[in-house]
Amino acid sequence: MKILVLTSVYPEPDDGSEIVTPTVKYFCDKWAEQGHDIIVVHNNSCFPLPFYWIPEFVRKKMESKLGHNFPVKSARKTLITRTNGVKIFRLPLKKALPHGKFSKIRINGQIKKIENILDREKFIPEVIISHWVNPQIDLIVKLGEKYNAKISMVFHGDCSEKNIEKFNLIENIKKLDAVGCRNETYANYVMKKLNLMKKPFICYSGIPDDLAEQQMENINSLELEDSLNFIYVGRLVKYKNVDVIIRALHKKYQDKAILHIVGEGAEEAKLKQLSKDLKIEKNIIFHGQLPRDEVYKMMKKSYCFIMVSDNETFGMVYIEAMLAGCVTIASKAGGVDGVIIDGKNGFLSKQGDTDELVETLNRIEKESKQKVEEIRKQAVLTAYGYRDSEIAKKYLNDVLVWKNG
Repeated sequence: MKILVLTSVYPEPDDGSEIVTPTVKYFCDKWAEQGHDIIVVHNNSCFPLPFYWIPEFVRKKMESKLGHNFPVKSARKTLITRTNGVKIFRLPLKKALPHGKFSKIRINGQIKKIENILDREKFIPEVIISHWVNPQIDLIVKLGEKYNAKISMVFHGDCSEKNIEKFNLIENIKKLDAVGCRNETYANYVMKKLNLMKKPFICYSGIPDDLAEQQMENINSLELEDSLNFIYVGRLVKYKNVDVIIRALHKKYQDKAILHIVGEGAEEAKLKQLSKDLKIEKNIIFHGQLPRDEVYKMMKKSYCFIMVSDNETFGMVYIEAMLAGCVTIASKAGGVDGVIIDGKNGFLSKQGDTDELVETLNRIEKESKQKVEEIRKQAVLTAYGYRDSEIAKKYLNDVLVWKNG
């Protein structure tokens, strides 16, 4: 099947030290491996040059508040790459300000560029898959009409009141063949807000098949180093509430627990200062950004993974932690509601609440060793169902069969 993917976010070779979510890339790589023909159009935002001269301390403050990175200057250039059988075309779209709507002239010009690419590649898409509303909703409707392709959109927390009005989503969504969201909670919200007759399908993230198979073979001999060995993996930005984890572990264990923090971001300096203020800087270990396989090895040696972010969309890292056999603590009413069942295969704690996180840690401590081992096994079994190959097949099938009503 010929699949055209439109996305605002996609890892590129010149991203430098920037951390770019690989969610869409993993789907594309797996579809290519499964025999589909994939072209990705990366519609990244491009701003006037002075935007890239913003002082670093201002940029970091804004990154922390907004929860995502500023684009790098190199991303202003068109780029064509091919990785894992997927051909990627980066086509920067110019606009004056972040979060603004692209002009009709820009959108029409982008559509023409995409059509020219498809003509040169002799590629007639049967399915057009898109992620993030801006600018994909304005592109996909016209491209779907031209190529008579099935078209779909996955929301990443961007079905806001402002976007509903700005992009006329209630009307435009009726033109799509399929609508998806990154978790159950948000799917219910989108269904209500856009007056859908059917709940959007859930676009989950997956984990590598080889790791899943290997862990299933070892499910009765899960590694465990120390019950006071904790880990957090993710970007160091405000909404991730990493400070809450540090405060809760200090309140519960004083200077006895170790927290491994894997990731980078604008909040790093504040988090290091917090650990010094609490006099536990030796207990909070900052590892920076690490390769995926190294992170997984660290998880396997950790007792508990904690991430209590605000409004997390899905969080593939939760599934990876569960596969590794970590006792996993996630946010209530967050991205893994319905995946983690509190007290069965993990635990749920209120977003950004230090006292409730301490209480959750107390609950875990009171469980018997046998019960904790069972929870860890159930976590592995749950994660196994989210293998890359299975999730990719499910996603494509959902796009093909979903109907609004």
